[in-house]
Amino acid sequence: MTGTAAGGLDVKAGRERRRRRERRKLGTTIRRTLEMAWQADPRTLVFVVLLSVVPAVIPPVMVLLAKRLVDLIAAAQLRPVTGRDLMPTVVALGVLAAGQRVAGSFNGTRQELFGRRVYLEAERRFLRQAATVDLGHFDNSDWHDRVARAQRDMSWRPGQMTWALVGMAGNVVSLVGMLGILFSLHPVLVLLVLISIAPVLVMQHRVNRQVYSFWWVETPEDRERTYLSELLSQPRTAKEIRSFNLVGYLGARHRQLGQNHYDKLRRLYRLYDRYAAFTGLVAGASLAAAYAFVGQRGIAGDLTPGALTAVIAAFASVTQQLTLITQSLVVLDQHATFLDDYFSFLAIEQLLPVADPPTPLPKSLDDGIRFEQVDFTYPGGTEPALAGLDLHVRPGELVALVGDNGAGKTSLVKLLLRFYDTDAGTVRVGGVDVRDVDPLELRARIGILFQDFATYELTARDNVVLGRTEIDVEDDNVEAALESARAMTVVQRLRDGLDSKVGRLFDGGHDLSGGEWQRLALARLMYRDADIWILDEPTSALDPEAEAAIFSELRENLEGRMGLVISHRFSTVRIADRIAVINDGRVQELGTHAELLANGGRYAELFELQAAGYR
Repeated sequence: MTGTAAGGLDVKAGRERRRRRERRKLGTTIRRTLEMAWQADPRTLVFVVLLSVVPAVIPPVMVLLAKRLVDLIAAAQLRPVTGRDLMPTVVALGVLAAGQRVAGSFNGTRQELFGRRVYLEAERRFLRQAATVDLGHFDNSDWHDRVARAQRDMSWRPGQMTWALVGMAGNVVSLVGMLGILFSLHPVLVLLVLISIAPVLVMQHRVNRQVYSFWWVETPEDRERTYLSELLSQPRTAKEIRSFNLVGYLGARHRQLGQNHYDKLRRLYRLYDRYAAFTGLVAGASLAAAYAFVGQRGIAGDLTPGALTAVIAAFASVTQQLTLITQSLVVLDQHATFLDDYFSFLAIEQLLPVADPPTPLPKSLDDGIRFEQVDFTYPGGTEPALAGLDLHVRPGELVALVGDNGAGKTSLVKLLLRFYDTDAGTVRVGGVDVRDVDPLELRARIGILFQDFATYELTARDNVVLGRTEIDVEDDNVEAALESARAMTVVQRLRDGLDSKVGRLFDGGHDLSGGEWQRLALARLMYRDADIWILDEPTSALDPEAEAAIFSELRENLEGRMGLVISHRFSTVRIADRIAVINDGRVQELGTHAELLANGGRYAELFELQAAGYR
């Protein structure tokens, strides 16, 4: 065998392997979609299948009844035929037509309702996955592309794919009946029908591959266009957009991305139009050939008038049913191609292994928190965030973390929450390695106020009770948390008190300042009543008087808990039992405020720099 021939065989074998993989992927995606549809609403799924399949036997029966009616009318030329002879056939045709119309109306409403149920199930799965995956995924830009692809068509493709499968089942039932009628009259008619539809399947499959490839490549630019749209329309950026006169610049960039997208899509659809013209010509030629064949048979006297009518009606119906089935196959192929991104997203595994079985944390965390020779570098990073860090936080102790931006303070907190695992060394809580603990149990014992805390535009009560949703809500506990956070005055100024909406996203909401939002977030931490408190710049938006009052109460409310405070304000950190100076990913200094000042090291230097601004 020559090298060229061998190469040709390798190419053919490779294509065949790809086709087999695509068929397996299509089958897997269809199965997963049907399983999701079943879990969304099994009773409605059974009902819509029956509504599609049972009425599908009506068209073949109507063709046979129409043949009988025409033959009866033609027989009237040779023997007497009365209206009574026609009546059973006419009534049957009317009843079947009415049943078909009623079923079609029911199908329309059920399709919309069932599609909504499937979408809600698909959205639930997507949100659960997006909200629970490890934070390490967010460090990769490819992750954000995968989210965009999974979310893009989630609102309609799962329901439409399910409905295409159900509708195709009904079309197949009708098709089998019609093909049986045609085959009984002449097998050539069946062959002509198949010839008319084959090119559509081949061409449309090719178009689907190109459409999917287009959207895959376009995802990053499409995501950037959406991001620019949010910048131009969201309240959080409104002031800066106007202050810096960015509307023209960002708008032009958004417009250019949209125009590039449109131009590429237009070229793709031109190709689709050429394919459609070709397949239309093939289908038309096949239909003309079939009618010519039937006409010749009729002229030769081989077909009765009723049979001739049946052939024409059946051929038209078969062509229609095959077209619908072909469209369903095309839709299935197209939806499966895109939904593969959705199901692949759902199948993304956690980066951090969960111990099986996990070790429970002791009720009393007598050993405190220990960081032992911890090394850590963020996924995709080149510089270590922590390098050989050692720190012990004792029960009942409040430890402040200070240091330059990027020194490793927040990274230490992320490891404690087990958002990431260490590269080397160990993090222990209550003497237990956090890698051996169920992450949900670990985080249930920790309360945290992040520097970039979330603002929940719900009611004031919701903003507090979100700190601990597993217990029954009692307003006395909510108000106590608000008092501890010096946030009760904020709520009392609102029109409906705890029931007042905060934020401007919903009707009737009250706009809050940054400091007021921060007080609500602090109340959420107080309400959580956790064993470990972590506060990352907890009073950055508050005035000095409020800050002093809150930290005085915070120190008092610690009540045996362990606390970590990250702050650049030395007026805040000096109330801590000990202060850890983090530098280059390790604890450079550790001691009380007085001890560190006496040492004259980095802490003393930073303190003097900040104090000089007040002299």
